Amino acid sequence: MKRFSATLTGTIAVDTDLQCDAEVLIENILRDVRSQLAERGSIKDSSISVSTIEEVTNTKQ
Repeated sequence: MKRFSATLTGTIAVDTDLQCDAEVLIENILRDVRSQLAERGSIKDSSISVSTIEEVTNTKQ
């Protein structure tokens, strides 16, 4: 059987007052994603992590 790999890129934006709250929210989202991946029998390996968290300035007035 052949094995295929996919690299995912993108962003998740959350609204909160503190960076530590944003980190917790993002980690909770990633835990949910990892859980869903673990439930798929054909997925043997996965590695999803946060590379950076940065504040985004609000450009809407």
